[in-house]
Amino acid sequence: MFETLKKLIEYVIFPPGIIIIGFLALGVSARKIKFALAGALFFSAALYLLSTGPVKNALISPLENTYYKPADVKMLKADAIAVLGAGAYNGQTLDGDSLNRLIAGFLLYRKLHIPVIISGGYSTFTASTAKIAEKILLKMGVGRSDIITDDKSNDTEQNVSALEAICKKRGFAKIILVTSAYHMKRAVFLFKGTGLDIIPYPTDFKSDSRYNLYSFLPGMDNLAVSADALHEYLGYVYYKLKG
Repeated sequence: MFETLKKLIEYVIFPPGIIIIGFLALGVSARKIKFALAGALFFSAALYLLSTGPVKNALISPLENTYYKPADVKMLKADAIAVLGAGAYNGQTLDGDSLNRLIAGFLLYRKLHIPVIISGGYSTFTASTAKIAEKILLKMGVGRSDIITDDKSNDTEQNVSALEAICKKRGFAKIILVTSAYHMKRAVFLFKGTGLDIIPYPTDFKSDSRYNLYSFLPGMDNLAVSADALHEYLGYVYYKLKG
């Protein structure tokens, strides 16, 4: 119940939900012309700014620059590679973030040949993110004995709890953590209480400092990244306050 309520609140307070609610409020208060005009200008400006490249980068870059990839992967002495899932579209397709994370985990596996732990719960009614990722890894040649799945976790806090239990059971003390660069700060923060030795391996970078005319035009891809960044900031503050 709490998890459902948390998700509903996120849909309301992050774009495009908050923008839609704002314009609905303006429609209801249309009789108050000055208020409606000021509100329309505010929400239009917010929607435009969040949809542009420079504002997207300003929001996402501080998160992505918190951790960097290790210089020499082959020198990493870890017991396992942990890949955090982000979601899937249907019973057989990972979303973009999940796929980018999985590819990074696979490339690490090719170099280190240590077990890969996939953590991701049911984003659809037919299959979990972890199970879809497992099928992909098997097709890419990873041995079944080298794949460990957690298909019960539906958020980062649950990912961490599940991975802690798996590592304790299998005697893993040091793991390479693979997730999107913007998500790494919150993930590492949550792992601090587990006692595991974490090596951050960020991937799926979304910032781009190269600008042209189109960077200042509104785009849905920029808006989606801005929403991801706002979600991360709120999530980090939430867990920080929660302790």
